[in-house]
Amino acid sequence: MDYLHLILFIIFIISVFSFLSIAPWVPTRNKDLERINELIKLKPWEKFLEIWCWTALVSIYIAKNNPNSDITWIELSPLFYIISKVKTKLSNQKNIKIILGNALKVDYSKYDVLYIFWMPDVLKNILFKKLKKELKTSWRLVSYCFKMENDYFNEQKNKPEGKNSVYIYSK
Repeated sequence: MDYLHLILFIIFIISVFSFLSIAPWVPTRNKDLERINELIKLKPWEKFLEIWCWTALVSIYIAKNNPNSDITWIELSPLFYIISKVKTKLSNQKNIKIILGNALKVDYSKYDVLYIFWMPDVLKNILFKKLKKELKTSWRLVSYCFKMENDYFNEQKNKPEGKNSVYIYSK
């Protein structure tokens, strides 16, 4: 096996691991992007973080529609990191930064809005504790499709006919 095949194999294995660890790969639907942007109501000084959402689709859309806001996207999979780096470069957005790394090791207190598309068990058992400990007083968590079971954060559900649910959490 030559080095290129070995590198591709390693990227594939890491990507498979990242798929199984948080959520299956299902992208946010294009028809929900405008609604998500409207629900977020991102202000020019606010910082937005998209966490492990595979292709940075939401971050690129948010960056285009909020050019004065700081947009960060973090990905665990090297494969999707590379794909998203290329997509971001092609989008010509200057207000978006992409990071390869573990989002569970990032300090969320630096951000005003977090966007996730994670499975309910992961939200409840892993993310909830971290959010409760780190988020500042004026933040919003946007969860696409999946509800986070909790009795600590305020929840607002948005589900127009024929569209996926979007949950907004705040304290």
